[in-house]
Amino acid sequence: MPVWILVAVLVLGTAGTVGAETYDFAIAEAAPKPYEIGVRLEARYLHHRYDRDSAKYRLDALRGDPGAEAREWHGVVEPMFSYRRGMVKAALVTHHAYVDDGLQAGTSDDVYEGYVSLTPSPRFTLDLGKRSVLWGKGYAWNPAGFVNRPRDPDDATQNLEGRVVAGVDLIQSFAGGSLTNMGLTALVLPVIDDWANPEMGADGDVNWAVKLYLLWHDTDIDLIWFDGPSQPLSLGFDFSKNLAENIEVHGELGWRRDAVRTVVDARGQVRLERIDPLDWLLGMRYLNAWDTTFIVEYYHRGSGYRRDQLEDLFAFQAAAVERWRTTGEAASVSRARQVTEAYFSQRNPGRDYGYFKVFQKEPFDLLYVTSWIAMLANLQDGSFNVQPGLTWTPLTNLELNFRVAIPVGPAGTEFGEKPDAVRPEAWVRYYF
Repeated sequence: MPVWILVAVLVLGTAGTVGAETYDFAIAEAAPKPYEIGVRLEARYLHHRYDRDSAKYRLDALRGDPGAEAREWHGVVEPMFSYRRGMVKAALVTHHAYVDDGLQAGTSDDVYEGYVSLTPSPRFTLDLGKRSVLWGKGYAWNPAGFVNRPRDPDDATQNLEGRVVAGVDLIQSFAGGSLTNMGLTALVLPVIDDWANPEMGADGDVNWAVKLYLLWHDTDIDLIWFDGPSQPLSLGFDFSKNLAENIEVHGELGWRRDAVRTVVDARGQVRLERIDPLDWLLGMRYLNAWDTTFIVEYYHRGSGYRRDQLEDLFAFQAAAVERWRTTGEAASVSRARQVTEAYFSQRNPGRDYGYFKVFQKEPFDLLYVTSWIAMLANLQDGSFNVQPGLTWTPLTNLELNFRVAIPVGPAGTEFGEKPDAVRPEAWVRYYF
């Protein structure tokens, strides 16, 4: 375990109340309810208008012609319950989903969170169970969030399934000086069969994650360490600072030792590379006088594919499809699906990305309406995805949303090879 972790434990564990005196101005008030109950409901409709020349569409079409268009329906119910009594808190969040993509329909039931917390003092919390983990300061990506669930840049604020952990949080405040707050979070993440962190290793593995938080010179800073039997040693750093009341800058850096990457060349030859990738992100959030919010981020993914590597992958895929059409050789298509799985399983497989999003509250004086436009670009191949959208909130707990995703780029580029030519989407969210 790194030396800085041991130092932080000693500082947080031995520090007493800092300051000359402590005053208690407690005023009697109505006791809060010991429990909270809520539900999130969502209904979503997607309309796919396919790009029949895209690599993914042509590969999938060999299983059966999906047609020029497809409709997709999603339904989500998320009940939430929490109970607090004294120093003990218990919480449960379940996720129940229905999906009908036009070819098949099905349901799924998952526990997103289910944990017990013990807080004997404001400076100490012990957690046991499944909890949401979101480390890092980025909006669209979190290169230092080694234990996070993968985030979708197109829906960065969606709820994500938690991790099964045993964790401890220590917090200490300091009066005066440049360091005003310090916190330490330590997590144990076991792998147990297929219900506890199965993506993080083999059954019986125990992974460790530690985050040291500092509020130093009014800057939020995290130092992150993660390791496990089947995981590369990972070190991370992030920061966030308000330069002014309406300007915030943030950044992340993540390094992994001896990580594995799959590379496919134009002939379909597959090789595994062991690399020490360095991922980093820089971003800014700005709010102007007209209530317009701008978010800009640049993301370098050290383990991502270069432009020429993506071109090789798409060339191999196109050759496999053409071979099947001319000779009827099904084995080439089957192999193409298999070896390109590592690419299509990644949301953003490239090396360098830019993200830009603008929110405008109540444009043209339209009450309770927020308009936005977002663009995600692969900066190496020049392709991008643009998404204009609207949110209408007629009631505090009711949202009506609409957006259109439009991938743009020539053949052989990330977004130029997306299966959708255009994808309008509408969804309703209701909370109570």
